[in-house]
Amino acid sequence: MLTHIYDFVVIGSGISGISAANTLIKNNKDVLILDKARNSGGRLSTRIHPTFSFDHGAQFFTTKDLEFSQIVHKAIQTQEIAILEHPEKGIVYAGNPVFRPFISKLTGSLEIMQNASVTHIEKPQDKPEERWCISIADNQPIFAKNIILTMPAPQTNALLPEYLTELKHTSLQALYDPCIAILAGVEVPLSSSIFLDNSELLDKPILIEKGNIGWSIAKWSHSVENNTAYLSVIIHANPEFSSQHIEEDVSTFPDSLWEEWKSHLKTDARFDVSALPKHISYLKGHKWRYARVTKTADEECERTNQKYSIALAGDWLEGPRIESAWISGRNAAISLLPQD
Repeated sequence: MLTHIYDFVVIGSGISGISAANTLIKNNKDVLILDKARNSGGRLSTRIHPTFSFDHGAQFFTTKDLEFSQIVHKAIQTQEIAILEHPEKGIVYAGNPVFRPFISKLTGSLEIMQNASVTHIEKPQDKPEERWCISIADNQPIFAKNIILTMPAPQTNALLPEYLTELKHTSLQALYDPCIAILAGVEVPLSSSIFLDNSELLDKPILIEKGNIGWSIAKWSHSVENNTAYLSVIIHANPEFSSQHIEEDVSTFPDSLWEEWKSHLKTDARFDVSALPKHISYLKGHKWRYARVTKTADEECERTNQKYSIALAGDWLEGPRIESAWISGRNAAISLLPQD
């Protein structure tokens, strides 16, 4: 039986990995994405509950890059992306109502193996023309002519062979802030006094940035048939709180941050917070250990080694924005394509 050798294997199905793979597909390359997660999207991934849905990573993004802007505006037309007004950043783009449909469209033509935890990549140092062998936990190895690594910098560093010293040096340059995220879901009767007879509030997200809460957004959905409103709340702790508690069990913070969120909501005269039910239908925590890049790798650092057919990508190379991850993935793919 002949072993299939991919033109490219991309490790990571976040935005940079999706961007790299789409660039390669446009150039008629045989591409496979490997990712240890259950779903694609990275920090634009969505957690789905039977009643609630949560974008528990990035809540919105902005665009400047021409290609990425065109992709986003097409998604607005097909209603996968919504336009929001941020109090400080102005126009931003968010999932409509979550990012999963947008990510599904971006990955629709890609071959992706989820739940694939890459443990090792190998190529003989004295034979750079050889194929890469990618070892996957509880699975058969995958072979490829080229590799693009799109994970956070520390994970990239751990996977790189020791002889790729310049790329390993690059991956040591980036620094991150962690983020603790809380996902809360509440069911409220449409007749509840929480709205103070102002049903228009159902169409408006609630934004809170105070105290230990670095950012939070609450979105309503409702069912007239069930006479019920569903409140999905995402709370991101600020960097100070997150750094202090990132090593603790994830079950220790949801209650305290939820109570703090409610205390801030009390200052909003539009709501009767006392009408929120004591029982929370859904309350979970999630830890993003590499949430926000605080220092990118130096521009002069090596990002591609053409001799060994390997490149790096991620927002830690370009800047702490979703669009930066897209640009980085595209640049990594181009750097390994044959140049005319």
